Amino acid sequence: MQKKNSRFLIILALVFIVGTGVFAVVLYERSIAYAKVQNERHLHEILMRQKALHKYVEETLKPVIYTLKAEGKLYEEFFDPKVLSFTYIARSIHANLNTLQQSDQSKRVFAEGELYYKLATDNPRNERNRATPKEELILNRFRRGEIDAYSEVIEEKGHRYIYHAIAVEPNVASCMRCHSTPDVAPKEMVAMYGSEKGFGEAVGNIRAIISLKVPFDHELGEAMWLFRLTVGALALFLTPLYGVIFFFVRRLDRQEQIIRSYNETLQSEAEHDPLTDVYNRRSFERTLQHLCGREAFVLAIFDIDHFKKVNDTYGHPLGDTILKELTALVRDQIRVDDCLYRIGGEEFAIVSTGQGIESVEKLFGRLYKAIESYRFSHDLRITISTGIAAAGINEQPTALMQRADEALYAAKAAGRACIVVGT
Repeated sequence: MQKKNSRFLIILALVFIVGTGVFAVVLYERSIAYAKVQNERHLHEILMRQKALHKYVEETLKPVIYTLKAEGKLYEEFFDPKVLSFTYIARSIHANLNTLQQSDQSKRVFAEGELYYKLATDNPRNERNRATPKEELILNRFRRGEIDAYSEVIEEKGHRYIYHAIAVEPNVASCMRCHSTPDVAPKEMVAMYGSEKGFGEAVGNIRAIISLKVPFDHELGEAMWLFRLTVGALALFLTPLYGVIFFFVRRLDRQEQIIRSYNETLQSEAEHDPLTDVYNRRSFERTLQHLCGREAFVLAIFDIDHFKKVNDTYGHPLGDTILKELTALVRDQIRVDDCLYRIGGEEFAIVSTGQGIESVEKLFGRLYKAIESYRFSHDLRITISTGIAAAGINEQPTALMQRADEALYAAKAAGRACIVVGT
């Protein structure tokens, strides 16, 4: 596969992987945030109900009890936490909620764990409402006006919860009947709880916080299910998409390889002689045009002596075989940097760069010996005549060719099978 196509597929794969990773991270964070918002919304509804319940007890239920006492329908010292203690009422309601949840699993409000409810205070009448050190810190922050709500995610016994706290309404005048001093409190309440606890409050003071801990696993589990489903669907979409792109890129690559191979074949055929597979005259002329005036080189032109007689006597097929055998022999003698061309029927040229005429003469000396000792097809013996010319400064290709040709003709006139250096 071509480098550009391989690079494209690698980059595309990285884009898909990194893009999916970034999407997954963002989606994961958003899923947790959404689950938290849903849980906090539920929790906030519970807290609002608690505040509403507190308001009902303080503003509706207690005034009824006090009116009954004033009318003599209820004795003055009557006290029963089931109707006069918001703390007792709220705790009982939540205890019933947890009991109902345990008895009817199919309609559970919370998937795991129980709803934790507490009216937490640092001045409790019942020790069950004693604020923990953390709850006491939160209560004092409410009293100082630093916060109007508190929330955090916590983990206990392998389950996650959202803890939330909100302050109860500040004490009003009716609260003082039970929370100011023992002498004004109902005697039945003092007898039940004693005269030391829950007193000393003042109007306007925040007596307690509603402390709630709601299981978070259910909402988080749903959010994670949607997260995995979405990421899985994205992966299922991108994987075949990448496969389709990969298929078409490979197909395009194969087509490009076929076209490139075809073009290379055409280029090779345009530059090479089909019989001997050496460079042809077109390539030779292009080389001379490129080298002349740019760098020093030596041009040697040679042909086979009396080659027409070989064709006439043995036929052209044997003549073609002789040409191929000769080119193979010449290739074995020249350097890698030297280029061999077939520029006519039995006429060849060698362009040698990086060396002078003396070196080229020595090359042909070795070549003549190789030809002399070689047995061609039909046990024929052949010889060649050679004309050599060194390219002059800014010499034109036609002038150089003419000097090399004149040297070749001189070699033939001198009896063939020899080398002549042109002037």
